[in-house]
Amino acid sequence: MKRIQTSLIGAFLLLAVLLVLPSGLNAATHPIAPRLSARATLSCRGAKPGQHVELVVTVRNALHPVIASVERPPSFRMKTLRTPRLLKTEEGDVWLFRYQIVPRETGDFEIPAITVTDSSTQGLTQVQTMPLTLRVSIKGEPQKLTSPELSRMVNLPPSLSEEVLKNAPQKEPKPDPTPAPVDSRPLPARIGSTCWKELKAFWNYPGGK
Repeated sequence: MKRIQTSLIGAFLLLAVLLVLPSGLNAATHPIAPRLSARATLSCRGAKPGQHVELVVTVRNALHPVIASVERPPSFRMKTLRTPRLLKTEEGDVWLFRYQIVPRETGDFEIPAITVTDSSTQGLTQVQTMPLTLRVSIKGEPQKLTSPELSRMVNLPPSLSEEVLKNAPQKEPKPDPTPAPVDSRPLPARIGSTCWKELKAFWNYPGGK
């Protein structure tokens, strides 16, 4: 009886080895290809109207990446700085896409996620970058860094990025000054008002001591 049980156990182990071995050889012969990834960054988080800001998209583990279009706010002008460039680095090949954007109005704006398509031997694959935010103001001050934004920038878990921001307080950005209302009076009335103010200030001048 013991011999029969031993034979059955041996047969079972042999069958298990035969089933696992082909899959192991197949994995060793055909390693899993690295996953396509893309990341978008801005040269600054705060800008003035008319200031040139560079948008850079880096793509890894791609053969022929393509960015069909980049959505942006209507008040932004944009142009491509150069054709996509392949860089050789110690960490592998990196494709570089560079754009120049010029905001023309003040406000807080978002650049939506950018879609990158790559054609390889495995067919077409797509990946999207994370959206970006840009604060445009008279002084060019950036908005406060949020936990999700910090998490995307340095690849930190959201809980850890929240802890980092708690221990590193940030200054509130100062609002832009309210523009002076446009004087809609006719030109002669504006000139007369200005002359009267200057004459009144001269008349009331107390003189030197």
